[in-house]
Amino acid sequence: MDRRDLLTGSFKGNDLDLGSPSDSLYAYAKLLGSSNSGMVHYCLEGTIFAHLPTGAIPLIGFQTVLKHVWESLDQKTCSYDSYESGFFHNLDSVEPINQFQNPVTNENNFLSEIRGGPYKKTISSDQINWERSGDDVWIQEPNTRKGNFGISESNNETEFAFSNSIFRGKLSELNDTSPIAPAVMTYNFVSPWYPFFQMGDFEGKMYWQAVGTKIQSWSNVPTSMKKFLTKKKDNFFESKKPWKDRTSTLKHYRDSLQG
Repeated sequence: MDRRDLLTGSFKGNDLDLGSPSDSLYAYAKLLGSSNSGMVHYCLEGTIFAHLPTGAIPLIGFQTVLKHVWESLDQKTCSYDSYESGFFHNLDSVEPINQFQNPVTNENNFLSEIRGGPYKKTISSDQINWERSGDDVWIQEPNTRKGNFGISESNNETEFAFSNSIFRGKLSELNDTSPIAPAVMTYNFVSPWYPFFQMGDFEGKMYWQAVGTKIQSWSNVPTSMKKFLTKKKDNFFESKKPWKDRTSTLKHYRDSLQG
């Protein structure tokens, strides 16, 4: 396979060899995003649990859209910028809320919206580890994070969190000539309590779990998310750069308190 094949995605039949660095890089970009430059989106639906010594208790639901803005492939790496926008909702509804009654503390908690990015990610072929079962292929991306998860950034205490994103697709669909392949994403995140849950001295962790799919257009966005994004009027879905300064859900919440 030459450079032209790599950049145009000229694969047919079962020619794709995931053990080849160039094929693996192409397949990675096509599964997670696009083998061409441009935007792709994922819609995710999930639940946040309080993981306590006595067991797990569902706290609240959330819905989010991930935006990946992909650069053109080269022969050694692929890169994209990611953004996130979403909202929390009650467990029995998908309507956005800004407060809820915490079932662990029985207190009323005020919430932030979900907001993150831009985050830059560059991947080389030696960082890609494929799993395969028949026509099913998937990639896991575990990540350990460290930082301060409290209400103030001035707190010098360092804590740790762990996330794992799994992207699953079909080898047969990676072999076709389209630059984008369908994908299912599963997301898991375990961290110290976020401050807006006001868990105080409760022993435990916060566990986010979500699943979703890569979507092709605005028409694939759930109705509740369409209403949320339309109301925000920040052109999130259409823009390759919906905002400039890097943020996160935690930072957005801290900033809202200062405001």
